[in-house]
Amino acid sequence: MPTQEDFLSYARSLAETLQEGLVWRPGREDRGWWKISDHQQLPTLMANAFAGMEFLRQYAGAESFWTSRAAEVYQSKGDNQSTESGARAVGDVLLTWVRQVEAGVSEIVGARSRSEVGVISTDMMGQVRRLLDDKQTHPAAAIVLCGAALESALRALAEARGLELTERPSLSAYSRLLRKDELITKQEAKDLEQVGGLRNAAAHGQFDELSRERAGLMEQQTNLLLSRIAELQL
Repeated sequence: MPTQEDFLSYARSLAETLQEGLVWRPGREDRGWWKISDHQQLPTLMANAFAGMEFLRQYAGAESFWTSRAAEVYQSKGDNQSTESGARAVGDVLLTWVRQVEAGVSEIVGARSRSEVGVISTDMMGQVRRLLDDKQTHPAAAIVLCGAALESALRALAEARGLELTERPSLSAYSRLLRKDELITKQEAKDLEQVGGLRNAAAHGQFDELSRERAGLMEQQTNLLLSRIAELQL
């Protein structure tokens, strides 16, 4: 999973591409504008500017100052008279955002939820493995913990995407919410429902339906679903 430095390194690299190959053209009254030295590269520069604005939308936040400011300076051509000036200004916004994140003033959207899913995948699923290895422990314990891990991960994903749950929190409720927003596939929703059903059986003491082998299969399925949820955090 990408680290914070991976995200910041990409943002810095993207900002640099928005400032390369530009030449300053002075104008009247101490004003001027940036022009690209190779005009054939202008479409690429524009595409990189769009990539920069989309990056900020995803990782600074769709409603953040950084996202709105990047769109503003690009559309106003950086208060100058060229598309190149606007693209370079987007690069300046990116670099300033990077410095703010490094200083702890701003944060990468979803960073906390990604960290939470990472903890779930390592700590909680590590506990599941220990429970399954302990022959004195009923497999229901591991099954209940798998369900709790998935519900926590789905909640973190929903919060990271700004989705509001309007019903009582549960694994099924979060699954329906994410499916409605098309963040998970129909098959993934079915898999989550299956896991939720097994978790409910364990939680309500329906032990006749449970076995160590079934708990092991649920562990595997849970790990696969957690990996998918982690991908959706990116």
